[in-house]
Amino acid sequence: MNDPAALRLRHALEHAGIPVRPGVDQAIVHAFERIMSGSPEHTNGIFTATALCIEAGISRATYYRSPLAKTITGLLQAPDTPRSQDDTLTTEITRLKRADRALRSQHAAEQREMRATIAAYANSIQALSLRNAELEAENAALREHVGQADGSLASLR
Repeated sequence: MNDPAALRLRHALEHAGIPVRPGVDQAIVHAFERIMSGSPEHTNGIFTATALCIEAGISRATYYRSPLAKTITGLLQAPDTPRSQDDTLTTEITRLKRADRALRSQHAAEQREMRATIAAYANSIQALSLRNAELEAENAALREHVGQADGSLASLR
């Protein structure tokens, strides 16, 4: 196959001097190539050790005993390794879910802050309304007192 990840695997194996023996090793390489090219036959295309084993038709123990396992793991941990489209999309979905959680948390905090501000304003409005009613009652009492004074009170300017 001409898949860049598969070519890198073959190059890494050659560079490490690890031969691809017929049988298990060859099954692992072919499974790796199918997953990385986006055409897996037995899995959903997301690259994991379990998916590679299922795709190759071997057990995980057999995979980890193979000298290829260490090379494949090292190759996939390299940041510049091309990923299958499913892997890329899964990573993007995970990133977006984290961002969504952070935004929801931030939004909830803003709502709590706004509710606290509204409650403080409501309390202030209630206190001012009560004080305004007291002042209106006091003003009415003073007007009544001025009205009953029979001219004995002089207005001051």
